[in-house]
Amino acid sequence: MRHLLTTGLIFISILTYPQKKKITNNFQAWEKAVVNIETESYQYNKHLQDSIYQSKVDSGYSIFKLDSIKKLLEVTQIGTGTAVYIKYNDRKYLVTAKHVISDEILVNQKRYENLKGINHWDKLEAIPPRISIRTPFEYFSISKGVNNFAVFYNNFVKSISPYFFISDSTGDGIGVISLQEKTYKLLDTIMQMNGYSPISIKDFISNENLNVLDEIYCIGFPEMVSIVGRAIVSEPLNQLSDVVKPFIVKGSIAMHEPKIEHYYVDLTITPGNSGSPIIKNGKLVGIVSGINKYRIINEGNLSKENFNLFGIGHLVNIINVSQLIDCLDKYQIEENKLILLK
Repeated sequence: MRHLLTTGLIFISILTYPQKKKITNNFQAWEKAVVNIETESYQYNKHLQDSIYQSKVDSGYSIFKLDSIKKLLEVTQIGTGTAVYIKYNDRKYLVTAKHVISDEILVNQKRYENLKGINHWDKLEAIPPRISIRTPFEYFSISKGVNNFAVFYNNFVKSISPYFFISDSTGDGIGVISLQEKTYKLLDTIMQMNGYSPISIKDFISNENLNVLDEIYCIGFPEMVSIVGRAIVSEPLNQLSDVVKPFIVKGSIAMHEPKIEHYYVDLTITPGNSGSPIIKNGKLVGIVSGINKYRIINEGNLSKENFNLFGIGHLVNIINVSQLIDCLDKYQIEENKLILLK
C-alpha cells in the first residue's frame, strides 16, 4: 500500500510540476542568421546640394568658402539595424524592417527628377548607396582582429531593383535585399566566410495563430550595447570597424488582432533592434518595427522636461510576416532577369 501511495504521489508531482517552456529551441541557428547591418547615405539629396551651392556662388562666396560648403553638403550619415539572413528556393536574401533600408534622401531625389522631367522613375522606392555587415565577434576571434569587409553597394540606376518592400498600415513594413546578382553575391560569400548561415524561411516561418501572452524571443543588435570591440583596419574604411555580438531577449505578445496588420509585444529593445526577428517555438512570427512612439506620461501642470515622455516602456510594434512567402514568389519572377546579369 505504501509503495502504491508513493508511486501515486510521484505521478501527481510530474503532472503538476511546472515545466519550463523550451522557447529557445534552435536559437543557435537563428543566431547565425541574424546580422548587424550598417547603412550610409547622404544627409542632403543632390538637388538640394546643387541648389544650396549655387545660391552661395550667386552670393559671391570665395572659392575656399565654396569648397568648405561643398564638403558639408556631401556629408554622409550612418544608420544601423538588424537583418535576418534567409534562404528561399535556394536563393539568399536579407530581410529587415522597411525603415532600416528605405532611403528618403534618394526617394526625394527621384521625386524631383520626375517633377522636372530630368528622369522618369516608375518606382520611387530607394535604399542607401551602401549597406555593410558589421564584423561578428566569432570571426574577429578566429581572424585575430582582422575586419572582413562585407559591403553591398546599390547603384542609383534604372535597372531591375535588387530589393523590394512590403508596406503595412503603420507606414513601415518589410524590406528585402536580394543577394543573387553577381555584384551583390560577393556579400553573400563574405557573410558565410564570417560564420553566418542563412536560415530556410520555408521551414522556419510560422502560420500558426498568435495569442496574447504567447511567449516569444527576439535576437538583435541594440546599438552601442552590442558593440564589443573594434577590428583592425589595414585599408581605407568603407564601413566602421565595430565588432558585434547579438542579444537574445524573451517577451510575450501584448496585443494581437488578426484583422490588424501589425501587433505589439512586451519586450526590451533599443535602437539597433529594428529588423530583429520575433520567434515563437523556433519559427519566425514577426519583424521588429520599433519601440512605442506614443506619449505615455503627460502631466500638464508639471515640467515638460520631466514628464512629457515618448517611447518609454516595453511595448514594441511588430511587423506581420504573413505576406513574406507570397511576395518572395512574385519577386523571384522579376529576379530571374536580374540573375541573367551574372
